[in-house]
Amino acid sequence: MIEALGWISTVLVLIGYTLNAKGKFQYAMVAWIVGDVGWITYDFYISNFSHLALSSIIIVLNLYGIYNIKRMQNGGVK
Repeated sequence: MIEALGWISTVLVLIGYTLNAKGKFQYAMVAWIVGDVGWITYDFYISNFSHLALSSIIIVLNLYGIYNIKRMQNGGVK
């Protein structure tokens, strides 16, 4: 079961890259966040704390990206 979570998380992150390449930035970030939550769970289970930390930081960066996209869409500073 845990192995499947690793593969599902990998697929979600790859979907995020594909969406990003197609210019669907918010959807890409959501896919990355969901994929990285999966990676955090997987990493915790296998005690891979360096990758868990990386995935956590990536989630924060994606949330910041979503915030900036929404701010620009609402006429904020670019």
